[in-house]
Amino acid sequence: MGGTIPDEVIEEIRLRSDIVEVVGSYIPLKRAGGNSWKACCPFHQEKTPSFHVRGDKQVFHCFSCGKGGDVFRFVMERENVPFPEAAHLLASRCGVVIPEPTAAGSNREQSRAAANVRDRLYQLQEEFARFFESNLKKHPDWPAARYLATRALPPEVVARFRLGAAPDAWDGCLRYGRALGFTDEEMLTGGIIRHSENGGRLYDHFRGRLTFAIWNEQGKVVGFSARSLEAHPQTAKYVNTAETPIFKKSQLLYALPFARKPMQETREAILCEGQLDTIALHRAGLEQAVAPQGTGFTADQARILRRYVDRVQLAFDADQAGQKAVRSALELLLPLEFEVGVIRIPGGKDPDELFRSGGAEAVVAAAGAARSWTVHLAESCAARYDLTNAADRGRAAGEFIELLGLVENPVLRELYARDSATLLHISEDAILGELNRRRKLRTRRYAGSGMPQNAAVSPPPSATPSAATTTDREQAELTLLELALGFERAARQLAEQLPPEWLGNSPAARALNRVLADTMNGEHAHAAAAVAAMLAEEPVPAISRLLASECTYTEKNLDKALKDCVAVLRARGAARNRKRIIEELRRTTDPEEKLRLLALLTQKSE
Repeated sequence: MGGTIPDEVIEEIRLRSDIVEVVGSYIPLKRAGGNSWKACCPFHQEKTPSFHVRGDKQVFHCFSCGKGGDVFRFVMERENVPFPEAAHLLASRCGVVIPEPTAAGSNREQSRAAANVRDRLYQLQEEFARFFESNLKKHPDWPAARYLATRALPPEVVARFRLGAAPDAWDGCLRYGRALGFTDEEMLTGGIIRHSENGGRLYDHFRGRLTFAIWNEQGKVVGFSARSLEAHPQTAKYVNTAETPIFKKSQLLYALPFARKPMQETREAILCEGQLDTIALHRAGLEQAVAPQGTGFTADQARILRRYVDRVQLAFDADQAGQKAVRSALELLLPLEFEVGVIRIPGGKDPDELFRSGGAEAVVAAAGAARSWTVHLAESCAARYDLTNAADRGRAAGEFIELLGLVENPVLRELYARDSATLLHISEDAILGELNRRRKLRTRRYAGSGMPQNAAVSPPPSATPSAATTTDREQAELTLLELALGFERAARQLAEQLPPEWLGNSPAARALNRVLADTMNGEHAHAAAAVAAMLAEEPVPAISRLLASECTYTEKNLDKALKDCVAVLRARGAARNRKRIIEELRRTTDPEEKLRLLALLTQKSE
């Protein structure tokens, strides 16, 4: 299931990731006795806690919605990510290095070397984050410190966001890195230093700038953004770490480690343009704010937000570039069915300017007055077109229809079309008619190019098959699983006396076989955790419920329960065996074989 992640690494991550600690970092848990904890379920709305976590069995289960599994399954469900990404999130949390996938024929040493490169890069970025922070504290006369003083950023905010100052020297970082034992090649790869244009001289990349530490989703420093403090800089106002094995601009959102929990609680994200705007929103109490890193908003960043939120508020600048950014963001967010609003900053200011002039109250008020994207677009069109003119109103309608065409959900598309028609004073039928005409034209183009007509819109197949009625055999297997987990004596008795062919291929039967095997290997104490681990790949509510519950049987009724369940399996096994003999009788033409099979059939019937 881990794909390119070695099994031994997955097992190490599992052993280091205590489910109580991991779940408790997402939601508040209350002890429910022993090694059991409970909370209101994070996967659906409820007032009475029905979500349970068992530390001894390393499993969670909601007795209301049925979700359950091990620590990997929890992260997969909570973060809405596949298994490999959940493994990376947990690995980062518990300090396990996952080897990078390598080309065919590469050996384990090469894979480990690649992992070591990443580990060194993480160390490099962390050391320079501390170096830049130290410079800012030690040199209040440096331009970066004076600039922050004009912005009135409190020391605790500067420390929280790890702002710093790069020395104004050609080789200040170069010399510092060498003193720490980093090679020139490591600093080049990590984007701390650069080669001159002729490829000869090495020099600092962030010389004389205010630095902002950039974190990945797990909170590790992976690079920097640095602002020039010159009145008329000869180079770009902001420079960023170049692409490295750990720094991918299109996959990073500034301040995401701080914003993750607030986003999950509010189901909303505020997307702004830069670091200082993001910091201002956080200072105002809107800690669900993030920003793209060194590039325009990307599809990868939109998918990251989809894990956490349903609504995105855009807090971009009011200038032409900001309005273009709003349009680009809409083109990425609407296909993912986000509810999108636009925050208008009074006076054309950005969030940072608004905070400095009006304080937190002004920023919160602006965010609270956010408008739907349809209202924003209507106001934008009114500023650019003469909406009393039929041709101009048609052009404005065209902008709406282009965006409406990106909305695949038919209900949302119709509701947005209704809003658009009202705002432009055009009939809803006209909007929907033109929208449908364009969609049909697009479909014909796909068909003409040989692509499947529904290639762009077909939903992924459901990962969860429809529930089948539990048979008496499957119920017996589930009960035996409970008995085998609850009593080592029962597990040993079943391992010695239960013929494997009596069991089916249900999830409970496979889990029972695992428990019996572990018991015979002297590992019964770890069998429950092993069964929980099986749920990462195939979540089964009945099994996670069983693991999260106390055993309902005692020594007094244990033997009767074993006898009754084994009798059910024996009867089912006998019925299958009888059916097999009858089928063989029908196929054979050998008289002696027929007599043998008839004797077996008579014997089985007695």
